[in-house]
Amino acid sequence: QGVIGLQQSGIPDEIEPSLSVRFMGINEQAIISYLVTAYYSAAVLVPDALGILENVEIGRWR
Repeated sequence: QGVIGLQQSGIPDEIEPSLSVRFMGINEQAIISYLVTAYYSAAVLVPDALGILENVEIGRWR
């Protein structure tokens, strides 16, 4: 209640609605890199319905 989630379609390199995967290259060690981006918007219906997380790391591979 208070927020409606929106998904944008038709974005470049889209593989699913609001999800794009773009090939970034291959490095000297033959490691392939991709940029994975999810696009979401929200229509807020009440003033205190959303929060923001900044500098959050959800996973790391080393």
